Amino acid sequence: MLPAVVNALLAGSTYRAACEAAGIPWATWCGWLREHRAGGHSDPDVDGLVAAAREAYAKATNAITAQVRVAGAKDWRAAAFLLEHRQGDPKARHDERRARHDARLTKAAADKAAAGVSQPVVVIELPASLVRPREAS
Repeated sequence: MLPAVVNALLAGSTYRAACEAAGIPWATWCGWLREHRAGGHSDPDVDGLVAAAREAYAKATNAITAQVRVAGAKDWRAAAFLLEHRQGDPKARHDERRARHDARLTKAAADKAAAGVSQPVVVIELPASLVRPREAS
């Protein structure tokens, strides 16, 4: 398992892709990482795997940074793109969170409708000085 994760990370993969290639569920990896950061995992092999993976990721990041510097004389865009996206696409994470939030709101509204709970209607009366008459179209 260790060589698969380390080699994938050294090749430029993200942690998630490296774990998938090694057959480690992402939730398991996140748990191992949390325990490693909190002082160490109870299994020294797991702790060693996490430490080796973090070192491999750092080495790969440094190698990509060096590649960007060398390639900058000709065309650095491909290496810069890879370096920029190694943490994952921030927009994609935002879109995913937004979709989950919208889904929760939709489900809550559907549950209320199914239970016969109506949404409250708020009526606000504005002073005549704030209301503009509509123009005829």
